[in-house]
Amino acid sequence: MTAPARLSSFAVDSDDWRRWMAPCPRRLLAAVFLVVSGPAGAEEIIPLSGCYEHVYDAAWLAAHPAQIVRRATLSVTKTSVPETPGETQKILADAELVLRTADMAFSTIGACYWDKLGLACNASLSAAESPLCKTKEDGVRNCRLSTDDPGAFDLTQKGPGLLLTIRERLELTSPLETRAFLYLSPQNTENRAFLLKPAPPAVCR
Repeated sequence: MTAPARLSSFAVDSDDWRRWMAPCPRRLLAAVFLVVSGPAGAEEIIPLSGCYEHVYDAAWLAAHPAQIVRRATLSVTKTSVPETPGETQKILADAELVLRTADMAFSTIGACYWDKLGLACNASLSAAESPLCKTKEDGVRNCRLSTDDPGAFDLTQKGPGLLLTIRERLELTSPLETRAFLYLSPQNTENRAFLLKPAPPAVCR
């Protein structure tokens, strides 16, 4: 994990970062993982499950004009993906991510497995048909940068909230009728990490 000074250009409020910087104890996270992967019949606890949100205010956005995301919501629930015999990484959770720009909302669902101290999530591949873009730049597009690589993101606990970090360039889709796509990459310093706060379940519905 990089130092706070380097993360200061990310979409993370500085006050929130200082308040939540202390990581959850490793022993607690290890205990959660052991319960999840415990013997059959044991109570299953989904790590980092819940509803999370961050709404960026006008002052923050004015100070970060390159930030595309205005609001982020994330719902982490027990996976709906059936277990595959012989799989090396057991899928534990579904992470539904919605990022809102100034004009519309974009979403993806990640299939998440436990990776050391958090969840590693592979994004879902959209079935929407659209021509390939001539550009490879991040942003909102009416074309696709790739038809076979939806990207990936990581979730780690920060106090009561979560830090969402884009690991591989992420593709999110708008409602089908608009046929628009949002692309964000790990190199995009203003749009690659989001510190999310716990939110009521209704926020994620």
